[in-house]
Amino acid sequence: MPTDDRIGFKLELTLCDRTIEAEVPIPNQSMRVADLLPVLLSFDNAVVGMAADKSESEGLKISCREGCGACCRQLVPISDAEAVYLAELVAALPPERQARVRERFREALAALGESLVERLRDTSEFKDLAQRRELGEEYFRRGVACPFLEEERCTIYPHRPMTCREYLVTSPAENCQKPSPETVRPVPIPIKLSQILYQFGDGVGNQPTRWIPLVLALEFTGEQRCFPAPEMFKNFVSRIRG
Repeated sequence: MPTDDRIGFKLELTLCDRTIEAEVPIPNQSMRVADLLPVLLSFDNAVVGMAADKSESEGLKISCREGCGACCRQLVPISDAEAVYLAELVAALPPERQARVRERFREALAALGESLVERLRDTSEFKDLAQRRELGEEYFRRGVACPFLEEERCTIYPHRPMTCREYLVTSPAENCQKPSPETVRPVPIPIKLSQILYQFGDGVGNQPTRWIPLVLALEFTGEQRCFPAPEMFKNFVSRIRG
């Protein structure tokens, strides 16, 4: 991707009584949402970081630590762009390692079972919170680890989906082994950029919410259109500001 033709955007965003100030260089060309994803992930880090700082300033210590992979057995919803991004990440791995990762994806689907996997392939039926929670609980009961998890550590941590970044808890870590609304206390995130990304397949943010489970990322074959990157970035930021 060319680096000599970029437009610098100055951004100031206030959330959780804190302000993000940044100058973001965006390529002056058309690109897929997946190509813009590294920039969007960095903004998600900033938003989540401010929320985490606010919780800790209120005496609520973040429980999440490296080596604790309980949440990596949950159903992880990702956007189309993230599915493309992760599939291309896997495709770029050295052949031997790529084969191991692809095998873990196959093993995960086998462990989930054909019936549940077929339901996961069409998430459009899970429109309300109760249905999604029921699906998530069924998934978690299978105890299937994320294919990117090795020795309870995320092997794609810098590239992990927004949903993973936005899941932090202040309740005791052992509660995550059997999570419920009563036992797990998530960090309040003022705005979840993942929710914007689920609607951003049009480069504007007006499409109906669409997500797929991470475990199906390598199957995704949806069309990825290109949009002018500066305009796309401005559209995403406008969604953050509401």
